[in-house]
Amino acid sequence: MKIALISPKAPFVSSNPEFTRFYESSPILESYRKNWSGLGLGLPVVAALTPDHHECVIIDENIEQINFDEKYDLVGITAMTAQSIRAYEIAAVFRSKGIPVVIGGIHATVLPKEAMEHADAVVEGEAEYLWPQLLLDFQKGQMKRRYKSERLVNLEESPIPRYGLLKDKDYKVIWLQTSRGCPHDCEFCASSRVFGAKYRHKSVGQVVKEVKELLRYNTNVHIGFSDDNLFVNRKYAKELLREFKKLNFRWACQSDISVARDDELLELMRESGCFMVFIGFEGITEKNLGSVSQWKRKQLVNYPQYIEKIQSHGVGIIGSFILGFDGEDESSFEKVRTFIIDNKLYACQFFIMTPFPGTALRSRMEREGRILDKPWSEYTIGNVCIKPTHMTPERLQQGFLEMFKGIYNEEIYKQNVKHFLDIEIALRRRKKKSASVIIKEDCLSENSP
Repeated sequence: MKIALISPKAPFVSSNPEFTRFYESSPILESYRKNWSGLGLGLPVVAALTPDHHECVIIDENIEQINFDEKYDLVGITAMTAQSIRAYEIAAVFRSKGIPVVIGGIHATVLPKEAMEHADAVVEGEAEYLWPQLLLDFQKGQMKRRYKSERLVNLEESPIPRYGLLKDKDYKVIWLQTSRGCPHDCEFCASSRVFGAKYRHKSVGQVVKEVKELLRYNTNVHIGFSDDNLFVNRKYAKELLREFKKLNFRWACQSDISVARDDELLELMRESGCFMVFIGFEGITEKNLGSVSQWKRKQLVNYPQYIEKIQSHGVGIIGSFILGFDGEDESSFEKVRTFIIDNKLYACQFFIMTPFPGTALRSRMEREGRILDKPWSEYTIGNVCIKPTHMTPERLQQGFLEMFKGIYNEEIYKQNVKHFLDIEIALRRRKKKSASVIIKEDCLSENSP
């Protein structure tokens, strides 16, 4: 068979034309636009689950066009919520040509009945135990309408994603995953509901093989680890980073702020090539953080010293902040901006509180009658889809733009460049001094009686 695996084009982060003009024209955001991209791991994993005697192609509509005249035997589509409308449009075209379509991904997992209206089959949850069976059923002419994961995948049974199918796509970042599951049940997130609250990880050897396979196709690419938290299991993480030191590559990941409490881990992060860590601060008040996670609320008092500690090791922090918490008013924007500047975060990302399907937040907002009538294509985290409590939706939307302008400007950029240059100089001096001490100790040892 010839199988097409498709990632639909995603809407731009905000439908506000003023934001679009700023984002696309800002020279300071140039690096962000180029590097914070790439394809999710779902399709390369599905391709790896497909037997070799089938031909598989991956099409990322964000960087290439779909040839609807190509003769495929089967089309598989994965989509997040913002991509779902486009996913249904793509499915309709192929189905009109008599080509069966399967839809999976997080949106189909939390809203399978909706997805079933647009596809011949829907895959709910992780693909490892479902896709091979679906292909066998399809070849027998017995494909079911719905395939649902009944148990969590043992990740040591997950195949190496087919990174070779991405080699001609010129991504600046390619994603790799070591674990799934999240013990934190944040109100706005569906991760633990889809992948479970239990933390599962691949073996160290398995991850090393994946990194080597990826680098075999592109030695210049940065690797991004898509795990919700790469460092949940510290013993495992340290073993992994010791292996990374041998491979000589640059990488970024996601974590929580508690990595600041582990000096050995911070040293290993820098030595193994970590240049950036994405941390979800979410809010800067106890009330806001308490509505997200009691664990995060307890960390608030340590945020400044922990930020300084992590970045002093040469690992920049991209801080993530949610705008539109209940109880926030217009003054909240400036408070968050001041926090970011005072703590000299390397970069930051803002999200408008969004009631994604499958989350506890959406259930609560539905009960309160606060969800605005917006299409799924507006669910990009840069559009207001709820009624805030202490400002209008229009003011929250404008505040989102103001936050980007207030942080990504020349004055703040120059301050950041100087701050991180000073950190780098200090680290190099420390390394040089350390090397000098080692040489002296060796000389003393050699000349001692």
